[in-house]
Amino acid sequence: MADTQSNAPASAEMMFSPDDAIETLWVKSFDGEVLGEILFARMAEHFDDPDHRHKMQVLSTMERRTKEMLEAPLQRAGLSTEPDAKTIAEAESLAEALADVAWSDFIGSFEPITSQYAAMYARIGQLNADERATADLLVAHELALRDFGRLELEGEGDDSLTAIMALPHLQ
Repeated sequence: MADTQSNAPASAEMMFSPDDAIETLWVKSFDGEVLGEILFARMAEHFDDPDHRHKMQVLSTMERRTKEMLEAPLQRAGLSTEPDAKTIAEAESLAEALADVAWSDFIGSFEPITSQYAAMYARIGQLNADERATADLLVAHELALRDFGRLELEGEGDDSLTAIMALPHLQ
């Protein structure tokens, strides 16, 4: 991928409703981490720049570890921890659709998406106080991803992974 072609991804649709049941939010959360893990791994394959590839690999690892962290709360809620085939297909399709998107356009799409996920994760903590610590870690990982995007767009790429690498589940 040439890292320069401009085909900005479309804005994200609202991914949750405040009326969604906690079980629905857990499933959407897990599916989002599955999607992120696959998307970032596939995007790493598309970028020509070795630094961009490395950063996508780190983000894929973060999403995988976050997904793994979600397994215990899902099991406590009696929900499946098997990745949904539709989510996997969506992630693969999205990665293919974004294959020619410029780095800055791809990274520029992070802010609205991370804002929605952070709000959804905060809602989980509101609905289930017993899972507040997990919800707080989920919010922190979205804020770290948002900060990564901001730093990349501001030309501060040398520091963009700092907040990601500081997350407890990446230690």
